[in-house]
Amino acid sequence: MIAGLLYLLAPLLSESMESRNKEIQQDIDDAIAKYEESTSRLAEAEKNKAQADEVIAEIMSSIDKDKADFKKTIEAQTKASLAKQADLADKTIEDLKKGADKKVDSYIQSEAVARGLKELMSISEDQKSKFMESAIASL
Repeated sequence: MIAGLLYLLAPLLSESMESRNKEIQQDIDDAIAKYEESTSRLAEAEKNKAQADEVIAEIMSSIDKDKADFKKTIEAQTKASLAKQADLADKTIEDLKKGADKKVDSYIQSEAVARGLKELMSISEDQKSKFMESAIASL
């Protein structure tokens, strides 16, 4: 009976095992295809990441260069502006000194004339005659 069962069930079991084997093989083939596809995608993603890193490095380098150039430009403009302001301040001080010197000279002259006039008005008759004689002699 066992032999009969084996004889009758052997083709069924064989077919079942064969179809199960085909299903398993199909699942393995699908898994291998998915693995190869994901490996390919991973390699492409890593390549894209490397390219993006290069672009980022170039951008950062460009930013650093622009910062340095901007700093140099600002420093040069600041130096030029300060130099112009210093020159202008020096010129203003010189002009103020000249104006003050003129005012002092004018004040001294007006005071000298006023004092001289005051002294002339208050000189004695004797001094007046001496002054007149020396004025006539100088002509």
